Amino acid sequence: MSIYLDRYAYPPLALQPPTHANTGIIIVIPVFNEKHTTTALNSLLVSDLPDVNTEVLIIINQSIECDAAIEKQNSVTLNEIRNWIKSNTKAGIQFYVTKIDLPKKHAGVGLARKAGMDEAVRRFEKIGNEKGIILCYDADCTCSSNYIKEVYSAFCTKQLKGASINFKHLHKELTPKELNGIIQYELHLRYYVNALRKAGYPYAFHTIGSSMAVRTDIYKKAGGMNKRKAGEDFHFLHKVIPYGSYDEITGATVYPSSRVSDRVPFGTGKAMNEWLKKNEKHLYSYHPEIFKEIAQLLQLVPTFYGERSPIRVTGNLSEGIKSYLSKEKFESVCKDIQRQSNNLPTFIHRWYNWFNGLKALHLVHFLRDHYYPSITISKAASQLINSDMSNPSDLLAVYQKMDTDFKADQISLQHLYF
Repeated sequence: MSIYLDRYAYPPLALQPPTHANTGIIIVIPVFNEKHTTTALNSLLVSDLPDVNTEVLIIINQSIECDAAIEKQNSVTLNEIRNWIKSNTKAGIQFYVTKIDLPKKHAGVGLARKAGMDEAVRRFEKIGNEKGIILCYDADCTCSSNYIKEVYSAFCTKQLKGASINFKHLHKELTPKELNGIIQYELHLRYYVNALRKAGYPYAFHTIGSSMAVRTDIYKKAGGMNKRKAGEDFHFLHKVIPYGSYDEITGATVYPSSRVSDRVPFGTGKAMNEWLKKNEKHLYSYHPEIFKEIAQLLQLVPTFYGERSPIRVTGNLSEGIKSYLSKEKFESVCKDIQRQSNNLPTFIHRWYNWFNGLKALHLVHFLRDHYYPSITISKAASQLINSDMSNPSDLLAVYQKMDTDFKADQISLQHLYF
């Protein structure tokens, strides 16, 4: 047993032990108070399979102090999935389900995902596969028919350590207002990532919990999944991405639900719920000028190495950037990184370990709150690409293609600085 499993993992789950020594992918699905889980399972069942075995771990979860209605629904779901498993078998893929009670303090999607992903590590270790792929999926998703096979192929061909899989929110059974909301929300997600890419930020990848994957050894090195009730995907992936060999898999697609929900503090469901409550026509997002200022900061990163007074180099940056750097004690931080670095590549890598995805988001919010108020997502998205388009649906199609065409080496540290 590895140190990770011994010290940091969620306890073993009551699942049948692995039966195939050549298992290469384990898909983890947290399930909470869901009514239609078999749709997601059917989508996986008909998916093309790689030449290694695939397992699917379904983790029905609830707080130990949950409402009786949730307990009842989860029990119904457990029986429904057990019956589905008995009736649906296919060579090369097995489905396992269990139901767990989580402590009230930490009950939520983060701990549920962690329980399943830690179990995937445990199963891979039992068959001696340190490079096994842990693939995250959700109970309200469907996927393209090549999903499993394409993910495995991309990991092997590109020697990936982790990946975000292409996603498109489903637009089925939505009211016109809900449709308008989800189009603008997805546009906001894609705009933010592409704005960071245009600024030259090397860790600008989508962080959607239902469409992410990581190798077992990297999962352990990154400290495993966290226990956050929401945003667990963002925080987890921004520990994985700096290990390198991370990419967007664009040849397959996950289709997350666009449903309204208030089950987590933020995310698609929460965003849709807030959208309907406000009764507004437009969704607002970050001003493009924010990313122009961030780009100016990132261009200076190599010059901070060897500079006796790094803050001196920032003299021509905007007042907003300089104010943020002062707040973050930039001079002291930069000198600490200098002392830990024997060469420029090491310095740059360590600098971005400091200026990670969360730090970048904090800077964006700082500039928004003090210098550049948000504008409509349609204006922001069109300005970023120098377009006169104003229709959110048309803009979303453009941004979806931008993401499909994206190649990770375009924003790699090697490409940006060497």
